[in-house]
Amino acid sequence: MVHKLKIYFDGCAKTGGYAKIPAFDVRYSKLFCRELDAEEYNIAQRCGSNRRIVRNLLEHDLSKFDFFVIQMTKRKRFEFYDDKNNKWISIAYDEGGLPRKITGLSKVTKTYWISRRDENNDVIKHTIWGDDIITKDAHRQLKVNDVSDELRDLIKYLLFYFKNIYTEEQGKIDEQMCFSTIKSILKNHKHIIIWMGDGDCDVPVDFKYKKGKKYRSGFFFGEHEHQMIYNDIIRYYNEKYILDNI
Repeated sequence: MVHKLKIYFDGCAKTGGYAKIPAFDVRYSKLFCRELDAEEYNIAQRCGSNRRIVRNLLEHDLSKFDFFVIQMTKRKRFEFYDDKNNKWISIAYDEGGLPRKITGLSKVTKTYWISRRDENNDVIKHTIWGDDIITKDAHRQLKVNDVSDELRDLIKYLLFYFKNIYTEEQGKIDEQMCFSTIKSILKNHKHIIIWMGDGDCDVPVDFKYKKGKKYRSGFFFGEHEHQMIYNDIIRYYNEKYILDNI
């Protein structure tokens, strides 16, 4: 019986194929597996963090996979374990707009949003305007103060944390720790590590795709961008793991 390759993918929304126009059928992982006649195992998720990538590797039996494609992401992101509900919560922090109907001002106001995603569920976003908690649900509908007291406290703390506690130096070290851990875990496995995001990446991944240079935004991450990444990783795979063995 011929062995069928099984390929492991992890990362954020872009690797998962989540976008304004969903790209699940044309995402680079599907193109790559179709070319190799391999089984696709893609656990990338919206708000995915480098820490989530490490945790997932630790929680899997890696011997079941023949190749690993790891997409590191924004180093600001993290996750925590909700002990009360027994699930992991992914957290992101990004700039966005607050419409006039909320602020009463003459134009859209720039603000910062906390993105929160329970594992395998939709992304919910929150920000603060005055004393109000503004929530943007999975359908991008805005609600005011539609949160529990516990969630209100969490949102206020996270916004305070990113504004007053988090620093880029901290993010760089966290990124380095995650990269080193990924490399250590996969040292005996065939793999490629790429990065996508805005800001910077200070670790020696194999390919970098910076927002504004390689792609417009994650929201509009479509067929063209997935084809670009596929072209890079199939070339890397062939040159490193096929041609070297001929």
